[in-house]
Amino acid sequence: MRGKKLFVLWGAVVVLLLVGCTGVPETAVSPPLLTSCRLPGGVNAECGTLSVLENRDVQNGRTIDIHFAVIPAGSSISEPDPVFMLAGGPGQAASEVYPLLIPLFDELAQNRDIVLVDQRGTGQSNPLDCHNLQDLSLDTPDEEVYDLIDVCRRTLSERADLTQYITDIAMQDLDEVRVALDYEQINLLGTSYGTRAALSYMRLFPDNVRTVVLNAVTGPELILQLQAPVDGQRALDLLFARCRADAACQSEFPDFEAQFAQIMAALGDGQAVTFAHPTTGQRQTITLDEDDLMQSVYNLLYSPDLLSLLPLLVDEVAATGDYGPLVAQIVALSANLGLYQGMFYAVTCSEDAALIDPDAASAANADSRFPSGADEFVMICENWPPANVPDAFRRPLVSDIPALLLSGEADPITPPQYAAQV
Repeated sequence: MRGKKLFVLWGAVVVLLLVGCTGVPETAVSPPLLTSCRLPGGVNAECGTLSVLENRDVQNGRTIDIHFAVIPAGSSISEPDPVFMLAGGPGQAASEVYPLLIPLFDELAQNRDIVLVDQRGTGQSNPLDCHNLQDLSLDTPDEEVYDLIDVCRRTLSERADLTQYITDIAMQDLDEVRVALDYEQINLLGTSYGTRAALSYMRLFPDNVRTVVLNAVTGPELILQLQAPVDGQRALDLLFARCRADAACQSEFPDFEAQFAQIMAALGDGQAVTFAHPTTGQRQTITLDEDDLMQSVYNLLYSPDLLSLLPLLVDEVAATGDYGPLVAQIVALSANLGLYQGMFYAVTCSEDAALIDPDAASAANADSRFPSGADEFVMICENWPPANVPDAFRRPLVSDIPALLLSGEADPITPPQYAAQV
């Protein structure tokens, strides 16, 4: 598997999870000035920033601005407890993701404020983005990818302490925003990695949480990099089974699973593929092998709309030998991830990488078509500075806070059994 696709894989996850004392944080300030703003997608909101210490153990150290947006309740008679939305990734910004999820919040937003805090390292909260990774292609050599990621690390280290971006620290920011906005209790709604963040906040500030919704649940003890190939294979097998069980799909694509295996095997060690870039329209040629394509298909599993096209795309490749349309869809999806890669690595390299045994991961995933990638991930993380992750971070959370846990059978990375473990 090529290293840059590991980056794409975990970035595609609009997706992971985690879980004290309460009270006013020492660095909390007077309520910030809110100004009218417009979020991506034309969403009207009230925006503000709160200055916090990057490292709370260094009282006179560097400060960073935490950006947030408040979408006031639609009703003139609103409830006092807002909904704080926690984005996935890790590495997505809440203010950038929310416009894509507005229909899910229609009812909630009638009676409650919706608060979107860009987690430190994302959005406008001291973003840890790696601009030098934006032009990677599916066939960029592994060594070049590793070098580019390390260049990003060195560049970011000049303006950020990369050990200060883990989940627990970010949730302390979230509570400072709560205090500054004068909310007594809040409701948490986290998706994928946002469920890990929600559990962290619940552990640190239990008295400040009224209710919690965890969507696409991953418990703090799980290392998704180890489980991804098996869970991806389960989701792919489920897609094959659903097509067989659906009369229309079976009639139109009776050989879907066999064709899928056929087009993968045909790539061998690599084949030149020409496609029209979905953004620029320019024709590009790359060398694609089976691992490349399988990793990219994994990303498609996150998008129901694109996933519904997979039988058609596979059928076209099998009939014509042209992988171009399939690759174009994959590139379009990757371009819309909205992930701050530096923040992703700052979090996952500290919270997950040290617990991974690449050999054990490869053995556990031997029956999956999807490449493991654990060894590449560990290699990338070797140069990222490790943060001090507290032991309590991975302990199962015991709480009497009312919670609703949601999981989807077809989810390729957070299947229902993960919710059952929380």
